[in-house]
Amino acid sequence: MPARVTPGSSTRRLVAPWRAMLWPQVQAEGLRLWRTPSFLVPGLLLPLVLYSLLGGLGKANSLEGGISRHAYALASVATYSIINVVLYSFGVSIANERGQRLNLLMRATPLPASIYLLAKVVTALLSALIILLVLCGFALMVGGVQLSAISWVTLIASLLLGVLPFILLGFAIGNLVNPAGATPIINLSFFILAFASGVFVPLTQLPAALQNIAPYSPFYLLALLAWNAVGVHIGTIGNTVWLLVLYSVIFLSLAVWAYRREERYSFG
Repeated sequence: MPARVTPGSSTRRLVAPWRAMLWPQVQAEGLRLWRTPSFLVPGLLLPLVLYSLLGGLGKANSLEGGISRHAYALASVATYSIINVVLYSFGVSIANERGQRLNLLMRATPLPASIYLLAKVVTALLSALIILLVLCGFALMVGGVQLSAISWVTLIASLLLGVLPFILLGFAIGNLVNPAGATPIINLSFFILAFASGVFVPLTQLPAALQNIAPYSPFYLLALLAWNAVGVHIGTIGNTVWLLVLYSVIFLSLAVWAYRREERYSFG
C-alpha cells in the first residue's frame, strides 16, 4: 500500500535536510571567526575604546543633537561597529578563502552554495548582535546611557536590518579585490568613509563638499537610523529606508556580477 502523502509533507522533507546542513555550517563559520584574533580583538575592544573616546566618559552633561553625548556616541560607534563586523566576517572572509582556494574545495563538496553563503550571513549577523550587546552593556554600565526598552530594541533592530546593503557590498568586494590586500583595502576605505560620512565628526565640521555628499552615503543613512533610535531626530525615516533599499539593489547587482566573474575565472 503506497505511503500516504499529507499536505506539506513534501515541503517538510525538503526543508529538513536544508535546515540540518545550515546550522552545522553556521557553527563552523562562527568557530572559525571567533578563533581569529585579528577579528576578535578589534571586533570587541575597538568599539569600547571608540565609545570611551567619543563619548567623553567624564562629560555626561554635554549634549549632541539634544541628547546626552554618551547616547549620541553610542549610536555612532554602534553603526561603525556593525559595518566593520559584516565587512570583515563576510567580505574579508570570502577574499581570504579565494586566496586559499577554499571556494574550489567547497565546490567539490555536496554543500549547496546557498547554504554556504547563508551561513556566512547568519554568522555575520550573530557576531554583530553580540558586539552590539556588549557595546550597549558598556554604554549602560560605564557611560550611564539611559534609554527606554523600546529605544534599546529599536537601536539594535534598526542596525541589524539596515546593515543588509553592507553585507551585499562585502560579498562584492570579497569577490573583486586581491585576496592578499583585502584586509588593508577594506579597513582603510571603510575608515575613511566613516569620517567622510559625518559619523565621528559632526557634519557641520566637514568641508562643504563633503557636507553635500555625506547625507547620501549608505554609512550616514545607517547612522541616521541609529541616531533616531536614541532620540536625535535627523532626516526622515521613510526616505532613509528607501535609500538603503536602493543601495541594497545596487550592491546586489554588483555582488551578482562579481560572483559570476569569479565563477568564470575559477571554473571557466
